[in-house]
Amino acid sequence: MRRIEAPFRGDREPTTQQRRQGRSAATRTLTLVVCALSLLLAACSGGLGGQGSAGALAATQTFTWPYNTSTGVFGHNEVLDPSVVSTVYDANDISMLYMGLVTFDSSDRVVGDAAAHIDVDSTGTIYTFHLRPNLAFSDGSPITAADFAYSLDRSLDPNLCPVNSAKTYYPDNCYWAGPTYLGAIYGAQDRISGAISSMIGSGDDPTKGLDVLDAQTLRIRLQPKQPIAYFLNALTYSTADVVEKSVVTNPQYAGGLWVDHLDKGGTSGPFKLASYGGGTKLTFEPNPYWEKAFGQKLTLTQVIRPVVPTVNQEYNDYRAGAYDYTDVPSDQYTFARGQSDFHSTSALFIEYFGLNTLSPPFNITAVRQAFDLALNKQFLVDSVDNGGAIPTNHIVPQGMPGFDVNLTNPPPDGTQSLTGNEQAARALMKQAQAKCPPPDTFGAPAECAYISGSSPTQIDIYAPEEDSGRIALAKAAATMWNTTLGVNVVVKPVPFTTEVGYIITPAAQDPMPMWEIGWAADYPDPQDWLSLQFITGAANNSMGFSDPKLDAQMKAADLEQDQVKRMQMYNQVEQAIVNASPWIPFEQSKQYWRQRTYVHGFGYNSFGIMEGHNWLNVYIAQH
Repeated sequence: MRRIEAPFRGDREPTTQQRRQGRSAATRTLTLVVCALSLLLAACSGGLGGQGSAGALAATQTFTWPYNTSTGVFGHNEVLDPSVVSTVYDANDISMLYMGLVTFDSSDRVVGDAAAHIDVDSTGTIYTFHLRPNLAFSDGSPITAADFAYSLDRSLDPNLCPVNSAKTYYPDNCYWAGPTYLGAIYGAQDRISGAISSMIGSGDDPTKGLDVLDAQTLRIRLQPKQPIAYFLNALTYSTADVVEKSVVTNPQYAGGLWVDHLDKGGTSGPFKLASYGGGTKLTFEPNPYWEKAFGQKLTLTQVIRPVVPTVNQEYNDYRAGAYDYTDVPSDQYTFARGQSDFHSTSALFIEYFGLNTLSPPFNITAVRQAFDLALNKQFLVDSVDNGGAIPTNHIVPQGMPGFDVNLTNPPPDGTQSLTGNEQAARALMKQAQAKCPPPDTFGAPAECAYISGSSPTQIDIYAPEEDSGRIALAKAAATMWNTTLGVNVVVKPVPFTTEVGYIITPAAQDPMPMWEIGWAADYPDPQDWLSLQFITGAANNSMGFSDPKLDAQMKAADLEQDQVKRMQMYNQVEQAIVNASPWIPFEQSKQYWRQRTYVHGFGYNSFGIMEGHNWLNVYIAQH
């Protein structure tokens, strides 16, 4: 789950024909794109690491890239454990510090990271990863297939969050991401439930999901007869990153406190953590063991991440000359886009209002639909975000495989309008109110207090207090709902970490009836937007939404090998979910920021991540 805190500033699925090629053999070798990740770098078009024609390098190669958090201090709510990452901000640090078997290149294609190449068997359920030589952690300890097996197995350990959150995650917002992204591995469900203590085998053991064949070879088995089409995409998520067992299990660092000692070793990515700066500034330096393994050297000598409490302060400090980079508050978008240091790129990110379908009044489908149709999404983008986003009705964003150009609003509207339908919204609310007895009637349904009478009970909408843009969006939406529907929606600002903590709480215990948040793509597949969010009981189904028929359709789509048919299946599912309205998507964010004109090569992919290997491109020009 990659959620965005600040204003949000692939190898696409192979065709059916491509999937069928080579299936007569027992195995096939998966050819990974290697331009960004091998010794062939210099020969690749637009290769990494070069300074191009921008001029001489600055004497000091330090990039100052602020990290904003409501606490104003780097603490345990900013996660450096790759197994429990839940926000893009933390994912950026993780991509600097850790390495996976596979990753994304600058074109969002799945490429080898630690894996030099991959063999896939004829059933599509057995993957054999051959590691590149000379891999090592930042303390010099070799990285082997056993380290990857340990790290994957650890991400599925049911004791991961209960043990660590006691001391490490604040406030109890440990996001156990392993089941979401690694649950398709054979034996994962037994590991998750605690029925087995390990999924790791040695030699060619068909009873194990993680099989260490030798120091350089790891075999991963999926569930039998479940050749999920998105497995390598899911494996790019940080739950598959390699961590150093001797550091993680050091008894001096019990309770997950090993993340406070990464300056002593234990990381595997292009950077190592040089200093925590007393909790106010993180300092990263190149990891020489990573550079040796990949045969490339970073130009930067330091990346400094000073901690600031809000995006507004970050922006003001940047304008005063403090940093090399800043996020841009939405109310500054119009001014910022006219500046020479402004950067913008497409983003696979949807901003939405989440509705707890177990909490009155959103337990009523007609009420949820009324809230959706009462919203003028075009107005929110134009007047609140100042044009810094794209209004949308979609769950699956434009630019993703499976984007449905024919998607319509919930009934009874059924159009593609982005300005809402107040008449239909009022009719839906009257439909719900018709089932309510007179006000103050004993035993009236719980939802009636919120939608009927002259003084309806307050409905809180939660939004991150650090983000003035999100607060403004929530307030504008609340005004629309109150005016059109006669309800009493009030914005409740809370720390972002508190909001995320509530979101990852099961809906039945979640105190939030509705919230404003964003979801950034983890990988380019609609499964990440539909099955992960809306299957009954899914880890990210914070809405408590449940529809057994749709569950079956999503699970079938996840396994479908014909990609055309698969996308059509997801389109049908998305329309059904939009009709039921557990989410109210309202904008697809643009990705924008400002950085000094002398900073070259820095930039996010469409998932909002500065991927690890892309740091080879970054340098500071003479200025």
